[in-house]
Amino acid sequence: MFRYEKTVEPYKDSRGDFVVKKMFCSMVVIFLVLGVIFAVGSKADAATNDAQRFKTVGANKQLILVTTPGYKSNKATIQTFERDSKGIWQRKALMYGFIGRDGFATTMRETVVQSPRGKFTLGTAFGRYANPGTKMPYRKTTTRDVWVDDSKSKLYNSWQVLPANNRWKSAEKLYQPAYNYAFVINYNPLRKPGWGSAIFFHVSSSYTMGCTGTSQANVVKILKWLDPKKKPVIIQSPRTELSRY
Repeated sequence: MFRYEKTVEPYKDSRGDFVVKKMFCSMVVIFLVLGVIFAVGSKADAATNDAQRFKTVGANKQLILVTTPGYKSNKATIQTFERDSKGIWQRKALMYGFIGRDGFATTMRETVVQSPRGKFTLGTAFGRYANPGTKMPYRKTTTRDVWVDDSKSKLYNSWQVLPANNRWKSAEKLYQPAYNYAFVINYNPLRKPGWGSAIFFHVSSSYTMGCTGTSQANVVKILKWLDPKKKPVIIQSPRTELSRY
């Protein structure tokens, strides 16, 4: 830090205050403000670089990026990106949320309380309320709507309507507050038994059982932004593993 008192003879203004002291304090404030500006700029550049360096999203124009500091963390940073007219990724939103209680899974299975790591396409949007304004296919749920999580059922990892009629023994109810607004993350589309099911992006204020969650306002914001014509995808990963994508 510069010490102007050593090189400038202090003198008093009409009120008797030392002018040099005022100059010194003003310079400190300026340096602090500039530091904040540069820090924000650096973070924005780093965020853009997160998306720009990915090699697996060449055909996509919208990207949701969900990251954690490590595999065991369930607190996530959620960013949305969209390509501009020059093909450069621009960050559209930054928010915070949660993934599975035990973090990201290295090997995803039905029995773990973790979220899948990887790049996934998005399925239908849905909710207990009317379409909030998304361009994604949207389905308003009723108390009869469920998502089958019985790995022994032929309907495993699919949306079904009650009654079960012995077609499955367990299923996730879709008409509940966590799913006021949500959309499907297309994990395990081949519906391999036991590999995990019912992975959604939904409303949450804490860790989940394997989905990705954030506030209802954030979910609605993302839904309104999503455009199926821009082939949106979601990448979920610890930051240490982003080079995979």
